[in-house]
Amino acid sequence: MPLMFRHLAPVTTPLAPALLWRALQPAPDAVARFNQAFEQYLGGSHCFAVSSGRTAFALLLKNLQANTPDPQRREVLLPAYTCPALVKVVLDAGLQPCLIDISPATFAYDAAQLAQHLGRQTLAILVVHPFGIPQAIVPVQILAAKVGALVIEDAAQSMGAILDGKPVGVQGDYGLFSLGPGKPLSTGGGGILCARDATAASALAARWQQLPLPPSRASFLALARMAAFTAAFHPFGWWLATHAGAHRVGENEASWGYTQTRLTAAQASIGLAQLPHLDAYNRARRAKAEQLIAQLQELDFVQIPGLERCVHGVPIYLRLP
Repeated sequence: MPLMFRHLAPVTTPLAPALLWRALQPAPDAVARFNQAFEQYLGGSHCFAVSSGRTAFALLLKNLQANTPDPQRREVLLPAYTCPALVKVVLDAGLQPCLIDISPATFAYDAAQLAQHLGRQTLAILVVHPFGIPQAIVPVQILAAKVGALVIEDAAQSMGAILDGKPVGVQGDYGLFSLGPGKPLSTGGGGILCARDATAASALAARWQQLPLPPSRASFLALARMAAFTAAFHPFGWWLATHAGAHRVGENEASWGYTQTRLTAAQASIGLAQLPHLDAYNRARRAKAEQLIAQLQELDFVQIPGLERCVHGVPIYLRLP
């Protein structure tokens, strides 16, 4: 893989006083309202907000295991270049992760290697939309259908990106989104699991209802993370954070944990306030990235991965690789 140089998203979810006040006085039904609002944003998928993107993935894998009639289906295929915490979630579920190479030029799966590893043992294929750049779903769906595997879209970095006229996260059987710091829409932590099929969504709804409510301290921790990252994503704040080594925290396996609870009402209130502005945030990110791309393409020794993938989609460029 080439080195990945990235620019920080030019807009982050700010912890403004009005937003803080709203979070401190959340409505009792804020989480249910946020689920409905995100369903409308995606155009009809069934959505369930939980404590993190990893929790959403864990909830999904548990549900798939319980509803898969073939016990031989124990493999989950993932890109070999992705967040390592995803592998931990697969292992925690008692399943076998299988890492598949990708193209450095497009971030897409190596089609030959993907086809080679697919079989009756495959439970699901995870398609990651990295850096806010949408990846083609149909070629993977065709291969998955041949062996009866499911397709999961990981849109943690790409909320709001468009592929073939639809938001990413709705074309696969399931979609995963993150509300963590540094994501397209941040509530200081959190994740969303989406299901395209109503029957599958009904089974997930029952499991989501069984998740415990988050402890009261979870809201304050989320607000503290938002405050810290609002400061850190300022250029000077980022300079301080990188010199202190804070940007490497995610590389430590100790930071890959997750709590299996629902999203807090305070976080849902922040999400409800920010969701109407998401497209504007993403337009600003895209405009900044396009400025950088125009300048970088003048340099013969620079290659920008993923550009050809954008022919059929609209990226948000949460990061510019």
